Amino acid sequence: MYLIVVKNGPNNSAERVKISASKEGDSVVLIQDGIFWALNDIETEAKCFAIKDDVEARGYTADDVTVPLISYDGFIDIIEKCDKSIG
Repeated sequence: MYLIVVKNGPNNSAERVKISASKEGDSVVLIQDGIFWALNDIETEAKCFAIKDDVEARGYTADDVTVPLISYDGFIDIIEKCDKSIG
C-alpha cells in the first residue's frame, strides 16, 4: 500500500502520472496546490484525501471538493499506515 502525496495542481504532468499510477489500496493525499485536483472528480481507485487547512487557505470549503478533508494529524495517521510513499 502506497502513500502518494500530490502537492501541485492538475497542470503538473508529474502529478498526473502519480495519480494515474495509483490503485486500490493506495492513499492519495492532496496538499498545498494539489488540492485543486479535488475540485473535480479524481479518476483513481485509491482513497483520496485533501488537507483541510490547504483547502481553506485557498478559499474553498468541504462543499467545494470531491474528497474527504483531513487534518495534518490525519495525514500523519495515513503516513504511519502506509508501507511506502511517493512524494
